[in-house]
Amino acid sequence: MIKKVLIALLLFCAANSHELTAQYNRYEFDSAFLANYGQPGSVSGYNTALYSESKLSRKGSTNDISPAQPVIKDLELKFPQPYMDFELDLLLERYPLPSYYSVNGMYKIDCVYVSSFDYFSLWETNKLNPYGFNGEHFQDSVLITVYNENDTGSWHPPLDQTIVTSDFGLRRAVWHYGVDIRVKSGKPVYAAFDGVVRISGYDRRGFGRFILIRHKNGLETLYGHLSKNLVILGQEVKAGEIIGKGGNSGRSTAPHLHFELRYSGNAIDPNEIFDFRENRIISSSYLVNNKTFAYLEEANKIRYHVIRSGDTLSGLSYRYGVSINKMCSLNGISRNSILRIGQRVRVN
Repeated sequence: MIKKVLIALLLFCAANSHELTAQYNRYEFDSAFLANYGQPGSVSGYNTALYSESKLSRKGSTNDISPAQPVIKDLELKFPQPYMDFELDLLLERYPLPSYYSVNGMYKIDCVYVSSFDYFSLWETNKLNPYGFNGEHFQDSVLITVYNENDTGSWHPPLDQTIVTSDFGLRRAVWHYGVDIRVKSGKPVYAAFDGVVRISGYDRRGFGRFILIRHKNGLETLYGHLSKNLVILGQEVKAGEIIGKGGNSGRSTAPHLHFELRYSGNAIDPNEIFDFRENRIISSSYLVNNKTFAYLEEANKIRYHVIRSGDTLSGLSYRYGVSINKMCSLNGISRNSILRIGQRVRVN
């Protein structure tokens, strides 16, 4: 069974490597194993040795590096009987398989970043949360190995000193989905775990210069308000590698690092994994379940401010950390609208 799973995983990587498809067609395979690989989305064999069915769909995505990202929806491999007992070592020796996934020929990422977890099958380089999953409906239990206890270099704090200035939770009627950590501009910011850069961008009205990294352990981490991004899209990084420099870009009033942990696009309280006071990880494993996202019931509540004498849209924007344009959109008003005492203004 283990051999079958390993073979299936290796073939998953091969079948979905655009760049290596042609290379595979140059191999002369034994008919007892595999005839050839067709185009992405189709893998074929003959003499009933092996066959598979794959569905491949595409979603448009615009960014400077790769205008369209492939999305793996499903892959089913079937191994008829006499071939289930192949020795895996011999198989790999005869048929070396690729271990990376090519994205439009622009860059390559290790197959582990598209196959290890269900939501990894979507590779999107613009949206922070493209997965369309509401954590309030999460009913599973997923045990994540946060880091390898036998490898002290498999994790690293995001900063040399982790002094939290604003915590995860409700902040001025708006939920704060990460922790803010004090940092001086220009000081190094580190990757928390091994991973690959899914987004390296700029958000003028929010995180400023920011980086989002997908990790082998199933988590994604976000680093915001940087003064400089030192990594590019698709770059593989190691835990403790410098990825950027601390700063004050975007919607920020003083230099700090906004740090988030996410699973399937939904934020996890970083305090459940990191002990920032002691600058250490709490445990080598973490259980993601419905309790992980229980905070969303409170976070998703609609909140209002009752207008008092002297209130202005700019004042409310600063107080609640929401842009004037966003408040106008939420309330169906314009920047020139008159605020009346007693009026209820939605602020989130």
